[in-house]
Amino acid sequence: MSIATAVKLVAVVAFVLQQISVGLASDHHRRGKELLDTEDSDFFRCKQATRKSCCGKENSLKRFGDKDKKAADECYAEVAEKFAKVSVAPKQDLFSSEAVKITKKKQFCLHECIGKKNQLLLEDGSLNKTFINEYAMKSIFKEQWQKQVGQKALDKCLGETYIPWPAEETENRCNPEYVQFQHCLWLEYESNCPNDQRKVSKKCEKTRNRYRMQKSSTN
Repeated sequence: MSIATAVKLVAVVAFVLQQISVGLASDHHRRGKELLDTEDSDFFRCKQATRKSCCGKENSLKRFGDKDKKAADECYAEVAEKFAKVSVAPKQDLFSSEAVKITKKKQFCLHECIGKKNQLLLEDGSLNKTFINEYAMKSIFKEQWQKQVGQKALDKCLGETYIPWPAEETENRCNPEYVQFQHCLWLEYESNCPNDQRKVSKKCEKTRNRYRMQKSSTN
């Protein structure tokens, strides 16, 4: 594995482990959350603050493709059922390599499910590129500056070759392409934000520096 590929993989893993939790309202949604909230899956349900955008007034990419969270609610329950019988490390070993691996698998499967329900992915979990481009340019990138930055990001990220699911991993297979695409889109959009749309704060400057380092490492 090349250094660039390794860096890209580390960045994607970090993105996977930072995905936000969604509220579950109906009975079957609560059932899904209960399954995810067992001691064996604490790491998966770990909550964090919503990823904040440093570009523009709104967080345009928040819940990309699933603004009403309907698919996410359904997919939490489905993924929980799918992994209900998977044995993981004891609670005290949640940061073991095996526990983290299962956490990543759950996130890959969760986002593949969400993408399929919203027509963003094809049946095999690969990107539905034409639909994604049309959806983003019509529903996400509305202002002219957003369209310019967004189209550039889409062109790059829809043309990327992403790391596939390991061939030796046969249990509960899911396609990790959508998670990697989301990470790419976020990174490109935030990194190429026009100067007059950038939020000015120490936190945002620190974030932009981190993005620059990620991009320089993978180029």
